[in-house]
Amino acid sequence: MLWRFGAIAVLLAAAFVDFYYGLFRSPGLYPWTGWAALGCIVLAVSAWLRPHRALAAVAATASIAFTLVNPLDKEFGLAETLALTGVLAVTAHRARSRRDAPLIGWIVIALVTQPLRFPLGPTELTLAMALVVVATGVVACVGYLRLLANAREKQVAAVKAEQKAEFARDLHDFVGHHITGMVVLAQGAGRIVERDPAQARQALDRIEEAGGEAMAALRRMIGMLRDDAPVAPVAGIADIEPLVAAEPRATLEIHGDTAALPLEVASSVHRVVMESLTNIRKHAQEATTVDVQIQTTPDWVMVKVSNNGKPARQGNGFGLVGLTERVQALGGRIKAGPGIDGGWVVDAALPTGRATA
Repeated sequence: MLWRFGAIAVLLAAAFVDFYYGLFRSPGLYPWTGWAALGCIVLAVSAWLRPHRALAAVAATASIAFTLVNPLDKEFGLAETLALTGVLAVTAHRARSRRDAPLIGWIVIALVTQPLRFPLGPTELTLAMALVVVATGVVACVGYLRLLANAREKQVAAVKAEQKAEFARDLHDFVGHHITGMVVLAQGAGRIVERDPAQARQALDRIEEAGGEAMAALRRMIGMLRDDAPVAPVAGIADIEPLVAAEPRATLEIHGDTAALPLEVASSVHRVVMESLTNIRKHAQEATTVDVQIQTTPDWVMVKVSNNGKPARQGNGFGLVGLTERVQALGGRIKAGPGIDGGWVVDAALPTGRATA
C-alpha cells in the first residue's frame, strides 16, 4: 500500500538524520551498539509491515534489552522511536481482546524507557514524559478510529438487516401471489378436466408458468431473507408515477413493456426511484430539473435518475448501501456518482429473469 512506502521513506529519512548526528558511528559507543540499534529498528519495521503479535513482542523486547544491557553507554534515535510508535499503532489497531493489553503495555515500556540509555537528568525525564504523551496519544487515536469503524459497521449491518426484512416482505407477497393463483387454477382444472380437457390443459400450462416464475424469484432472493419479517404491500411500477408527481422538479419517462416484470424486480425499480428522489430532496435542493427514465428490454430493465444539482455527495451513504444490497441480490448492478454534464446520476440495471422464468 502507499502508506507503507510513505512510512518507509519517513523512516529512511529519520535514519539518515540519526546517522548524520552520529548514532551509528559515535566513537563513545561500543562497536556493537550501533548494529544493535539498527537491529531494533529492523525488527520494529518488520513488526508493522507484517503485523504479528510475536514479532511485535520480539521488537519491543529487543529495544528494552538494548536499553538495560550496559546502560548509560547507548543512544536512541528518531528512527527507532518512529518504528516503535508504528509497532504500537499497528498492535493497538489489531488488538481483539484484553489479552493483547500486556503486549501493548510492553511496547509502551520499550518506547518510553529509551531515554534511560543516557545518564538520567532533566532532559531525559522530559524526553520520557514526551514519549509517554506520544504513546498515550497513539493508543487514544487508534482507539477512536476503531470506535468510528465499529460504529459504521453496525450502521451498515442495520441497513442490510432492514433491507433483508424488506426482501422477506416482498417475497411473502409475490410468492403468495403466484401460489394463490396456482391453487385457484388447480381447483378449476380439477372441476373441468373431464368435460373440457383442452381448457384444463391450458390451466395446467398456466400453473406450470406461475410455478416457474415463483422458482426463478426464489432462486434470486433466497439468500437475502430472514424468517421473522412482517407482511407489507409490495410497491411496483404503477406506484412510481405518484412518487414522481410529488416532486415538482421531476419528469418521468417509461419505455418498453413493464407490465410483465417479475414482482421483485418491479419492487426494486420502485425502491431505486424512491431512494434517489429522497436523496435529491435532502442533498440537492438547489437542483432545478430531475429526470427519471425507465427502459425495459427482454432481458433487462434500466433505471436512471439524474439531477442538475451540485455533484458533491453528502450524507452517510447508507441509503446507497441498501440499494446496492437489493440490486445485487437480484443479479443487477448500480452506480451513483457525478454525471458527465454535472449533477448527480443514479444508474441501475436489473435482469428481468424472463429468459429463465
